[in-house]
Amino acid sequence: MKGFFRVIFTTILLAGMLIIPASAAEDQAVNWGDTNYQIMVPGFIEGRDITINGQTTPAIVVQKPEKNSDNKYRIFDIVTTDTNATSITSTVYNSKEEYAGDLMTDLENGRVSYVPVLSDDFESLSKEPMYFGFSYRDKDWNEIYKFPIWIVFEDKK
Repeated sequence: MKGFFRVIFTTILLAGMLIIPASAAEDQAVNWGDTNYQIMVPGFIEGRDITINGQTTPAIVVQKPEKNSDNKYRIFDIVTTDTNATSITSTVYNSKEEYAGDLMTDLENGRVSYVPVLSDDFESLSKEPMYFGFSYRDKDWNEIYKFPIWIVFEDKK
């Protein structure tokens, strides 16, 4: 059942993507048809169907990010215009749907860079598609909106 909901949410996500024609990877806004909740994806390449555990699911393909000054990886930026959203909670899974990391952080002016704490080296994890599921939360920790997404990382060309 968990996989079924992921497929539905991810399908809605890709259907709501704002595709800007590009000849090379660039920043891209991705949403689920509601621009109040979206992510800004650096190095966006394309949307693509992938197979995870025998099931086809939509994903986005992006260039692998580079390490930042803290020796971590910024995957994307989370953005919202919902003033009730104050924080983000997230869990990361590998392609075998095993725990691979998490993130809990406050939004600053409706925005935050998504830099998860990973259970393994990013270079190892990013060889396979990764699932990033996160929720926008209000000041009382109630979930406002869910954002599930599979990402395929490709080396810069």
